[in-house]
Amino acid sequence: MNIAIYDLDKTITRRPTFTRFLLYHAQRTAPFRLAGLPIWIMALIGYRIGLYGRKPLKQFGISMFMGRNLDADILTKIVADFVAEAVLTDIQPGAAKSIENDRSQNKKMVIATAAPAFYAHEIGELMGFDAVVATRHKLRPDGRTRHLIDGENCYGPEKLKMVRTWFDAQGLKREDCHISVYSDHASDAPLMDWADAAYMVNPSEKLRRLAAQKNWQIRDFSSDKGR
Repeated sequence: MNIAIYDLDKTITRRPTFTRFLLYHAQRTAPFRLAGLPIWIMALIGYRIGLYGRKPLKQFGISMFMGRNLDADILTKIVADFVAEAVLTDIQPGAAKSIENDRSQNKKMVIATAAPAFYAHEIGELMGFDAVVATRHKLRPDGRTRHLIDGENCYGPEKLKMVRTWFDAQGLKREDCHISVYSDHASDAPLMDWADAAYMVNPSEKLRRLAAQKNWQIRDFSSDKGR
């Protein structure tokens, strides 16, 4: 089986989605929460300098801008609007062409992303992907989504673990598959090294050098040329 795995943020989309979704949700439900934006910027700086990891950062962001318990109906509505207004209008032309090409070859299409599953699955469904592997959040017995991540953030080595778990759940054997991976970020190196073909998307000079060392191919998704 041929499988194409795409990262989401800055691979399929031009811009990252997480902070945009936090602000979108706050604006739609509780605009007063937007006053926390300077605190969020400081939290991002704290992450950058290594004070804490992505998992606590993301949980803090959701708690601050969205709340600790998210009503299912409201979340579904806001996700649908966000994906239509902010995500599907932000697809890189080269990504759209690559996805179309992979689909025309009857590849199984998968998104693997650190973005929350509660909106990543909607993106995958509307774009016609067969599956989405993403960061899951805990659910309350009443169906509300909590701000807490269920398990680990789907990032770096954890993304590879979660993709392999998905393979097992599908009854797929690695040796029976040809896997292509597209990503813009070095954190996906474990997944890209595991693949049969790896494509670094819109790389900086530093990432070009890494791609050359690892024999990854280069793709320019900013245009529909794809090279």
